[in-house]
Formats: sequence, structure tokens, C-alpha cells
Amino acid sequence: MTRRTTIALAGLSAVVAAVGASTPVQAQTCFGVEYRVNGATTALTTAITGAITTTEAALVAQEIAERARLLSAVKVLTAQSAAGSDQVSNGFRASSEALATTVATQEQRQAVALATHRYGSVGYDPCGSNTKAQGLYSAMVGTTAVRRQIVTPVRAQPGRYADPKEWVADVKTGDAPDGAALYSGDTAAASKFINTIVGPPDPQPRIGATTATTDLARLEKTGRDTYRSMTAVVLADIAADYRADGPIAQARNLSTHWQGNDGGAAWAAGVAGQHDRGIIQDAVRMEAANLALLAHQIKRGMRTEATAAALLLAMVNARISNSVPVPGRGSTPASFQTP
Repeated sequence: MTRRTTIALAGLSAVVAAVGASTPVQAQTCFGVEYRVNGATTALTTAITGAITTTEAALVAQEIAERARLLSAVKVLTAQSAAGSDQVSNGFRASSEALATTVATQEQRQAVALATHRYGSVGYDPCGSNTKAQGLYSAMVGTTAVRRQIVTPVRAQPGRYADPKEWVADVKTGDAPDGAALYSGDTAAASKFINTIVGPPDPQPRIGATTATTDLARLEKTGRDTYRSMTAVVLADIAADYRADGPIAQARNLSTHWQGNDGGAAWAAGVAGQHDRGIIQDAVRMEAANLALLAHQIKRGMRTEATAAALLLAMVNARISNSVPVPGRGSTPASFQTP
């Protein structure tokens, strides 16, 4: 190996060492190195630097592209996750709203159904019971006028004088007096019976009688009119109560609204499915009917007491004044005796 070859190999080794170093070594500074070695070294350095630069640029570009793809994938994944979360949230919200709407609607319908059932329960046939109650009220209020109509045809009227022949003609041409006429509902028959029971009217006092005789006759007539008018009024009141459309008939008609011929089965079936409000209303109507019947019963009791009191007063008056025959003795009043 020549000295020149040795120098060349040494120079190549130096070039390779220079390429591997961080700072390239300038070959021309080395003494004894040929120009071509320096040229090859420069070319190799340029090629390696270019390859490094190209590779670095490609790697940087690929890294940017991969990072962009990764960011894009992350964005897509985030958007999909957000959309999925929104869908789930919207689904839960929609289902909650639907459930709330269903519950509210159901509660409203139940409230409406309960109100309809509550306020639609008005008892058993309220219109019928009100009509019957109104009929009873009208009959009780109209009893006074009917009683006057029954008493009016009676011949013997308080404070009036009349010819007894008319009363005798009425009794002869009429049917036999029957107390059942008071309860038959026939006011005309009841009036005829009362006319017969009360008796003939008082005749007109004789003209020319003294003042004392006239006053005594008037006093005796007042006493007779007292118990006769009471008898007529009481009997007429009984007949008025038992007339065809009187209080007794209307009270029976009202009672059949809840009892009836079936023992109240129709009423029980009518209120079986109703609200408590309807049953309470029926109970109030029943209680009102009971109060009306109680008031009528009290009236009948007072009428009985008044009749007994009038009879007692008449008997006492007959005992004291002897102006009225005592029952069972057949005596003649002093005013009717001939001197």
C-alpha cells in the first residue's frame, strides 16, 4: 500500500467520521487530501442533508395529517356522543312530559267523573217528590177556603135567623145522614151531613116582644150558635182534610214516593248507585215530609181538644142556664115553654 493510498483511506475515514459528527469537518483543512475527496464529501453531505430534510418534511406533513385526522375523529366522536346524549335526554324529557300529561289528564278525568257522580246524585226522582210535596203544601194551605165552602150551605149560621122549613125540606128530600160522608172525599155530601147534624136555624123573634124577652132570646141564640158553629167548623175541617185532593190524600201520595206498594224497593234501587249526597238529599226530603205530617197531626190534635172543650162548655152552659135540653132527659128549654 502506497503512502498515497494510505492517505486516501485516512481521508475517507475522516470524511465518514466527519459525516457522523454534529458539525461537518472541512476536508480542505486537512493537508494532503485530494480535491476529489473533498468533492465526494460535499456531495455526500448534500445528499444526506437533502434526504434528512425530505424525510423530516414528509414526517412533519404526515404527523400534521394524522393529527388532523385524529382531531376530526375526536370531533366526530364528540358530536356523535353529544347527539346521542341529547337524544337520550330528549327521549327522557319527552317520556316524562308524556307521563305527566297522562297523569294530569287522568286526574282531571277522575275529578270530572267524581264531580259528575257527586252532583249528579240528587236522590230518587227529585222532581216527583218536589211535585208531591208542593201538592201537600197547596192542600194544607187551601184547607181553610174549602172548609168555608163546606160550611156555607149550612142553614143554621151564627147570628142569623131563618125559616126552619127550608132545613126540614132539606132533611126530608136528602139521604139519611151518614158520618162516612166526612171521610169519603165528597164535600157536597159532607156539607149535607153537617147541615143535618147542626140542626135547623133559629126562627125570627116574634114582633112585639118586650126588650127583655128579645135580649134573652138573643143571648140564648148566642149560646146555641157557639157550640153549633164549633161543631160545623170541626166537621167541615175533617171533611176538608179528607177531600179527594186534600192533605190526607196528598200525604199518602207523598209517602208512597219512598215506600210504595213494593215496600220501598224502587226507592232503594234508585239510590243504590248514587253518591252519599243524593242519599242525604232524600233523607232531608223525608224529614221535611215528616215535619209536615207532624204539623198536620198537631193540628188534628188541637182540633180534637177544641171539640172536647166546646162540648164541655155546651154541657156546662146547658146545666147552668137550662136553655138547652140536657142529653138523655128530653126536657124543654124555659124559653120555649108556654106560660
